[in-house]
Amino acid sequence: QQVASQAQSNKEDPMSSLAELDSDMADITQSLPTESMLGTQEGCELLPGDVEATEVGGQVSTKHDGVMASSHIASSLGINPHRLQIMKASLFTDEDDADELHHHGATTASTDVSSPRLVLPGVQSRSSGLLQTRFTSGLPPSPESIRPPPSWSWGSVTPPESSRPLQRNGLCPAPFLLPPRASEPAIRTVGVRRLGGPVPLGESVTHGKGGVMMDTGLFVSRSFRVGWGPGWTLAHSGTRVGSQTKLVQNQELRTGTDFSFLPKPTKIQPLIQSPYKVVLELLVCLDSSQEDQREESQELVQRPLEICLRNSIVDIPGGTICPLVTPRPGVVALHEYTKWITELLDHHSGCESLLGNWAQVWSLCEALWGRLGPSEQETDLEPNSDYERQLQRRRAVSSWLSHGASHRVEEEVSQSGKGRNTDAIFSFLTGGRISEACQLAQKDGDYRLSLLLAQAMGSQFCRDLLAFQLTDWNRLQMDRYLTEERLRIFVLLAGKPVWQSSDLVINVFSELDWKRCVAVHLWFMLPPTASVADAFSAYEAAFQGSTEAGKYACTPVPPYLEGEGPEKEEEEYRQPLYDLCFHLLKLYGDRHYSLQHLLDPLTVTGNQLDYRLSWHLWGVLQALHYTHLSPSRQGLLHSSYAAQLESAGLWHSAIFILLHLPDHSQRERAVREVLMLHCPLQDNEESVRRERFLVEQLLIPEQWIHEAKATRAQRDKDRHQQALHLYRAGYWNQCHRLLIQHLASDCIINENHDYLLDFLEGLAVPEHSATIQDWDTAGRVYLDYIRVIKSLQVIQQTENAGYELECLYTDITSLCSRIELLPCSSARDRLAQSEMAKRVANILRVVLSLQQGDVAANSLSVPLAQLAPHVGRLPMPEDYTLEELRGLTQSYLRQLIVSQ
Repeated sequence: QQVASQAQSNKEDPMSSLAELDSDMADITQSLPTESMLGTQEGCELLPGDVEATEVGGQVSTKHDGVMASSHIASSLGINPHRLQIMKASLFTDEDDADELHHHGATTASTDVSSPRLVLPGVQSRSSGLLQTRFTSGLPPSPESIRPPPSWSWGSVTPPESSRPLQRNGLCPAPFLLPPRASEPAIRTVGVRRLGGPVPLGESVTHGKGGVMMDTGLFVSRSFRVGWGPGWTLAHSGTRVGSQTKLVQNQELRTGTDFSFLPKPTKIQPLIQSPYKVVLELLVCLDSSQEDQREESQELVQRPLEICLRNSIVDIPGGTICPLVTPRPGVVALHEYTKWITELLDHHSGCESLLGNWAQVWSLCEALWGRLGPSEQETDLEPNSDYERQLQRRRAVSSWLSHGASHRVEEEVSQSGKGRNTDAIFSFLTGGRISEACQLAQKDGDYRLSLLLAQAMGSQFCRDLLAFQLTDWNRLQMDRYLTEERLRIFVLLAGKPVWQSSDLVINVFSELDWKRCVAVHLWFMLPPTASVADAFSAYEAAFQGSTEAGKYACTPVPPYLEGEGPEKEEEEYRQPLYDLCFHLLKLYGDRHYSLQHLLDPLTVTGNQLDYRLSWHLWGVLQALHYTHLSPSRQGLLHSSYAAQLESAGLWHSAIFILLHLPDHSQRERAVREVLMLHCPLQDNEESVRRERFLVEQLLIPEQWIHEAKATRAQRDKDRHQQALHLYRAGYWNQCHRLLIQHLASDCIINENHDYLLDFLEGLAVPEHSATIQDWDTAGRVYLDYIRVIKSLQVIQQTENAGYELECLYTDITSLCSRIELLPCSSARDRLAQSEMAKRVANILRVVLSLQQGDVAANSLSVPLAQLAPHVGRLPMPEDYTLEELRGLTQSYLRQLIVSQ
C-alpha cells in the first residue's frame, strides 16, 4: 500500500518527485541525523501503518518498509545501487556537516533518514530553527511532505525513547527543501610541474624528427637563438664560450628569486647550474684597459698594424671618394713581421705559447717565400737556377724544422736517464742534431753506431746497405737480441718508416709530432736531392693511410689540440682541423690550394674570434700574389678583425682594416658606420690625433667625420654642436633648417647676433644658398636683420653718412615686408618675430630722423608718410601695435596743429 501510494504521488507530481530524489542522491552520504533534527512536535503524529515499532531488549527499533528512491532508479536503469552510493559518497561529502553531526551524535541517538536537507514536519535544528520557521511558516502542506522517510539501507536504527507519534492531519508545517550549500573547491595547481632538466635527446619523442618543416617548433627543437648585444655582449642558453669571457654582474641571481607561483625548491642552486638558464657573457678579445697591459697591447696590436701600413698603398679609386688600401707587392712586410715577432718572443723569454705559435708561422713563411741569402739582395747578379733555389729552400725549411723541434728534443733528452742514451740518440736524430747524436754515441763507446750516424744524411747507398742488414737479421731472427730502441735507430737510418721484426713491428713515427714526421721524411726517407714539396707529399700520404704500410704518422693537429685525440677533434668541429703550418706547406706545394681553411683562426688558436694572425697573413699572401680568396671570405676576414679591434677601443685602426674591403659600396658603408658609432663629440688630445691619422694617412674625407659628430650631437640633443658639424660637413640645407627651428629665435631674443651671423654668412654664399630650401623667407631675413643692426651701429659712429643712410633705408623697408614671412611654430618664434618687428620700427624711425640732420631732435620732423606704411606691415602683437599707432597718431595731430 505504501509503495502504491508513493507511485501514485510520483505520478501526480513528477517535478516535486525529481527534486526530492535529487536531494536524496545528494545527501545520502551524510552522517545520521541527531535528535535535534528529528525531534517531535506537539500535534504532529505518524500514522500507525507508516512505521513498525518492535521492542527488543528494552529498546525500540524502527524499520521502514519503503525502498530508497535512488536505489529504485538505479535498479531500473541496470546500475548497481551500491556503486551508485559510493559515487555519491565520493562527490558530495561535506566535511563541515559531518563534523557537526558527529558532535551532536555523541549525546543523542540518531534516527534513520536518507537526507538531512529534507526537513520533516515539526523537525527543527537547534542552529537553524528560526531560519526554518521563517521560510516554512507560509507554505501550505503538500501530500508529498507527509511521506515517511525511506528506510536506511544498512539496517534499522534505534529511535529516541521520547519520540511521540506524529500526526497526519496536517497540523505541522509542510516540508521545505533547502538548496544544497555550494562547496568551496580547494585551490591547487594543475598541468604544471617542475622538470629536473631536458630529456636526453635519445629518449625524446622529437628525436629524428628535426626535418619536419611544417612544425617550426619541432624543426628547431633543440636549438636556440644566439643574441649579440652592444659591446660584444653574447646572450645564449648554452655553456660558457671560453675563458676569454666575463660573466655579467646579474648572473649572481638565484632560481629562488623568480616570481613564479610554483612552490619554491628546497635546495637553491645558482642560475648558472640550471638547465633552463640564459647566460650573458662579455667577450674580451683584446683587453687593453689595464695599465700594465697597454704596453703589451701596443706590441701585439699596434706594431703589426704599423708594419702593414708602411707596406700598403692608400689610393682613392676613380668614381668614389672612399679610399682603398692594398698591400704592396714584395717580401719586405714578411721579413718585418718575422723580425718583430722574434724580438717580442725574446722579450717574453718564450713563455707565451701563442707568441711561439705565431713565431713558427712567420718563420716558416720566411723560409718558404722570403729572401734566401745575400745573393738575392744583389740585383746585379743573375738569378739562381731552379735547382739551386730548391736546395736553398730545402736548407731553410730544414733549419726551421730543427729549430722548432729543439725544445721538445731537449725535454726528451733530459727525461732519459743513465743507461737510456739510445732514446736520447733517437731524439737527436729526429731533431736534425746529428753531431750531438754522434758525440753521445762516442761517449758511450758505441763507435760503430757513431760511424753510422755520421752517414745518416748521406747518399742512398748507405741506407740500402742498412736495409740489407735488417733483412738478414730478420731472416736469421737475430733481431730478437737487439733492444727495441736500438732497432728503431737502425730502421730510421735505413730509411724505413715501418719494419716488421721477428717479435714486433717497429714504427719510427709512433712517438713523433707531425713536424718531426715531416722532418724525418725530408732527412731520412727521401734522397738528399728531394724538395720540400716531395717530403710534404710523402708525409701527407703517411697520415692519410694511402701508403703500403698504411697510416703510420700522426695527424697535423693545431698546437692547442695536441694530445687530445682525433675523436674529440672530429666530434667538436665535424671536419678535419689541421695546423696552420701544414696549410702553408700545402700551399707552397700547390699554388691553387684553398685559402679558406688556411685563414681560419682555429688553425692556430682555440679562440674563434682572434683574427689577428689570419688577417696579417692574408696581407702577406696578397703581396706574394696569392689572391684566390672569394670576396665573401675576404669580407668576413676584414669585418671580423675590425670588430675585434673595435671591441678593444681601437676604432681608428678598425677603419684601416675596413679600407681593405674590395667592394666600394660595402667599404664606404662600413667606414661610415664605425665613425657614427665611435667618433667622439668632445675633442681631446687622443681624438684629435686619431682624426688626423684618418684624414692625413688614410685619406678619409673630413666631411664623414663631421657628419658622424653631427649624428652624435643629435642623439645627445646638443643643437649647437649639431649645427656646427652639419655646417662643417657641408649639409647646408639641414644646417639651415636646424638654425631656423631651434637656434635663431634664442639668438634674437638674447641678442646673440654674432653667433648666428657666423652661420648665416657661410650659408649666404651663392653656391650654398642655392641648395637651401626657403632661404629667402627664413635665413635671408635673419641675415638682413642682423646686417641692418650692424650697419646702424657703424653709421652712428661716422659723419656724413648720407649714402649709407639711403642704402640702409632701402634695406629696412625691404625687411619690413619680409619679417612676417618668417616661419613661427612655437611661442618662442613668435616672440622673436615680435622683437624683430619692434626693433625694425625703431630703427626705421632713427634712420628717418638721421636723414633730417639737425632737426632730428624734434619728433615733428620725422615724415609720417614714410614711416606709417612700413610700420603697418610689421607683424607685431596688439600691445606693440597700439603703442606704435598711438605714437603715430600723436605725431600726426601735432603736425596738424603746427600746420594750422
